[in-house]
Amino acid sequence: MSDANSSEAPPVAGDPVVRLEQVTKRFGDYVAVEEADFGIASGEFFSMLGPSGCGKTTTLRMIAGFEQPTGGRIVLEGRDVSRTPPHKRDVNTVFQNYALFPHMNIFDNVAFGLRNRKTPKDVVRTRVMEILEVVRLPDMAERRPNQLSGGQQQRIALARALVNLPKALLLDEPLGALDLKLRQVMQIELKRIQREVGITFIFVTHDQEEALTMSDRIAVMTQGRVDQIGTPTEIYHRPATAFVAGFIGTANLLPVTVRSQQGDEVTVDSRAGGQFSVPAGGRTHQPGSDATLMVRPERLVPTGAPLHGGAPAGTIEATVTSLLFQGPVVRCGVRTSAGADLVAHLGPEDDPAQFSVGSPITMTWAYDGAYLVPEAISADQAGVTHMDDDETAALAAG
Repeated sequence: MSDANSSEAPPVAGDPVVRLEQVTKRFGDYVAVEEADFGIASGEFFSMLGPSGCGKTTTLRMIAGFEQPTGGRIVLEGRDVSRTPPHKRDVNTVFQNYALFPHMNIFDNVAFGLRNRKTPKDVVRTRVMEILEVVRLPDMAERRPNQLSGGQQQRIALARALVNLPKALLLDEPLGALDLKLRQVMQIELKRIQREVGITFIFVTHDQEEALTMSDRIAVMTQGRVDQIGTPTEIYHRPATAFVAGFIGTANLLPVTVRSQQGDEVTVDSRAGGQFSVPAGGRTHQPGSDATLMVRPERLVPTGAPLHGGAPAGTIEATVTSLLFQGPVVRCGVRTSAGADLVAHLGPEDDPAQFSVGSPITMTWAYDGAYLVPEAISADQAGVTHMDDDETAALAAG
């Protein structure tokens, strides 16, 4: 696998609120985080995304002060806080367990931190009611936590952390205990709250939808390394590694060999048969080098169906293996003659009713519907990948 840290992060505007400088964390011989080096800007919603055990929560705990780095520095607003205890760092943390005080009403729960700081009573009342307005629960001030829904409790936990106006709010998978519908609602609410208060949010999740929905930038992590940092659009459409391509959303990955490059057009030979033209993506690709062709399911269509932008760039002969109705699209699984399983999302314009399981199908994509990842994968890693599939774990291992 290529050097993950060679993918340079987009620049952070102004001085970052939080800066990790070559941060490493070891537990005995186990390296949990390896040379993390990036900054997080003031007012940014920054997510650390990756599978279990990738080092994202350990990184968050080091920023919070619950763990100390083995090497490197953690800088908060220009001050090295690597050895500073948590209560002396101007950051607050919201965990999956909201830990609200059951014997206190909502007002007292939110006011707890301010009162510990000996804040004047009139300031406490004003600040608490202001933050309850932000989380849209001003009428709940006299209620107890057990009288609130899970989503309301989550917003109160946020209010309690935000009322102290920290430099950064750290969130460790806070939506994990909620059901799917409520999680989706709270994703929108979290982003709204973050925009209104203007405080830096550092969010840890293994859920790619959460990260794509809420983040200004995302750090994708695997095996203790940061594979790529970028905006949701960059991460989704221009992944730096095969792991990122497979982990973010669903991707069809095909091993290819570069034949030639002319300007921004690269000609590649597919090991599944065929020759394709692919955008170079601003890179120089050496003839003879191995790479990975990524086509997202929404860009893969049956031949003859309307292409989603651009002229046809390649075709693959296959057999339909599954057709699953998913509301807006039909998920069409196909298997190539080389044995690679791919998936396409067919809309009404693709006329999915013409196909059945076992029927032959020719798939195609537009020139700008493919992306060339400058990293090789093996033949058994070819095909469709999902966030939780074994194929993605294999990509992470290199």
